[in-house]
Amino acid sequence: MKKFFLLLAISFNIQLSTFNKIHAGGMMTNTNQNAAFIRNPARDGAIGIDGVYSNPAGVALMPEGWHMSFNWQLAWQRRLIYTQNPVFQADATTAGSDKKHYRGVATAPFLPSVQLAYNWKKFSFQASGAVSGGGGKCTFDSGLGSFDAAIGGVWFGGNEKSGLKDIPTGLNQLFSAYRLNTRATESTGFSSNGFLEGKQYYFGGTIGAAYKIVDKENIKVSGYAGVRFLYGMAGYKAEISDIKVQTAEGAKPLAEYFNGISNTIYQAGVEAAKADNQAALDAVTQTGENLSAQSGQLAKYYNGVYLQSDQNGFGVCPIIGLDVKYAWVNFAFKYEFRTKMNMTNSSTVKEAGLFPVVNQFVDGTSVREDTPALLTLGLEVEPLKGLRFDVGYHHFYDRQARKTYFDANGNRHDDKNQMLSKGTDEWLAGVEYDFGKDKRWTVSGGIQTTNYGNTDEYMSDISFVTNSWSFGTGVKYKINDKMQCGLFPDQLSRL
Repeated sequence: MKKFFLLLAISFNIQLSTFNKIHAGGMMTNTNQNAAFIRNPARDGAIGIDGVYSNPAGVALMPEGWHMSFNWQLAWQRRLIYTQNPVFQADATTAGSDKKHYRGVATAPFLPSVQLAYNWKKFSFQASGAVSGGGGKCTFDSGLGSFDAAIGGVWFGGNEKSGLKDIPTGLNQLFSAYRLNTRATESTGFSSNGFLEGKQYYFGGTIGAAYKIVDKENIKVSGYAGVRFLYGMAGYKAEISDIKVQTAEGAKPLAEYFNGISNTIYQAGVEAAKADNQAALDAVTQTGENLSAQSGQLAKYYNGVYLQSDQNGFGVCPIIGLDVKYAWVNFAFKYEFRTKMNMTNSSTVKEAGLFPVVNQFVDGTSVREDTPALLTLGLEVEPLKGLRFDVGYHHFYDRQARKTYFDANGNRHDDKNQMLSKGTDEWLAGVEYDFGKDKRWTVSGGIQTTNYGNTDEYMSDISFVTNSWSFGTGVKYKINDKMQCGLFPDQLSRL
């Protein structure tokens, strides 16, 4: 599985900074709440208005008065999924291969964020709003491998259940045992069309305050306490249509296939009655009753599987921070507590069925989608006036964040994050240099590497992340002492 991102950031700053990039950070978390992150992702130890997210305690060390940053993000993402499954060999579209490729395109044309701070004496009162998780819509025009695998599972059967391919084979064996001439048409495979469109936004609003505990010439210490309110909304449209069974006589819709099988059984019964073969007639009759029960379970899927589900939920998490500045060295710490989120389904799926892939969207059930706790550490040094070096570290406590769903009976299924080997680790580094007349220009560059605790059990085509390297650069121009702006393209490749 691969993801490729292309992002464009624009910011306007009234004594401010810059932007936001999707899917950086741990599961369900965006760490890039400001465009300054695009120029230099290692912002955890920096002092600036973007610190309302990355280093809120450090914002207290900025000058008194109002500080504001408004940021806009445009993002485009391509998702390529390479899936291998033995059941694909019977898929009419694969020519006998067990591999299929799926391509999705995600867009987020407008992802705004804003940071506000008012510094008064030793206090800094702060607020921000941004897309804290998710942040876009993705469409797979051909569905996903799990959709095709679900159809393949019905065709092959399993768990001691006969699949569609076994029905004509079993019937012909029965007919031969009772010396009947009727024959059912053998099935050679299956086919279907899939579609998926999903969108997900987690809107975060944060309020808090910082206080300068120590305010001396060479050493300054400030602390921060705040809270984030998180509203999550997600929507999914999925379709598995045109389900067909392949036979020597051509592809047949599921309903037509079962009608043909029923006609075959009827013909076999007529033949047994004419031959006055009561044993054969009883066996054929019993087989017909068994098939009727099976076809009854599948009848609701004759016209395909359609899903439309909307989810929403609300959560709150406390945030604490500390900043220590000694001469030209600044160190910062921040800890965000876990956000518990229960997302409630409002769905067209009213009961669990044969396709596990859609059972987590049953109407009235809930999905647990916690945002993990986050620890950040940052260090910035300024050995020369206007030259700054930054390093940072993030750890997301993903395994402690619940990702599961509850069925209509309240039973919990698949606490997915327990399948991870560890939480997410990120390492960041960057450099900035102010130059030109009155140091109005700033050029920046940085790098971030993200390493998830992925395992084979965790990864799926419905929800997956991949380790990444991210590189950012850009230029900021200070129009005057009160306004700065910048344009920062960035590319991120997840491998």
